[in-house]
Amino acid sequence: CDAEKETLIHTLKDFPIARAILSTGGLDNSLITKDYHCCMDWLEDVTRVLVKRVTVDLMTTLWNSWNNRNNFIFYRKKEEMHVVWERARTLSQDFRIFNLINDPLLPANPAVKRWEKPPRVTLK
Repeated sequence: CDAEKETLIHTLKDFPIARAILSTGGLDNSLITKDYHCCMDWLEDVTRVLVKRVTVDLMTTLWNSWNNRNNFIFYRKKEEMHVVWERARTLSQDFRIFNLINDPLLPANPAVKRWEKPPRVTLK
């Protein structure tokens, strides 16, 4: 890539392979082509547009895209964008199955615990 400066937004959205992965995944083209200076602004716009389940898939796709970029930089291992996309899709599906089979690690309704003064006869 001939980018003068590689920022987080460039790596996740503007890098040609990342852009191809996001397009293959069906992300709205306006979210890909719009110019953002800050990655958080882009992620906030994306999460406003997408439903929760699809947002989770997008985060998995971004993680796989990031990992693909690291593999290229550190190990010179280059993968086609459709391979990265398929890996992200499979991983999202595996997460969904795991979450259906297993109890959540964090409770849906966290218990509210308050300190209560012990009875007077209690010794410490």
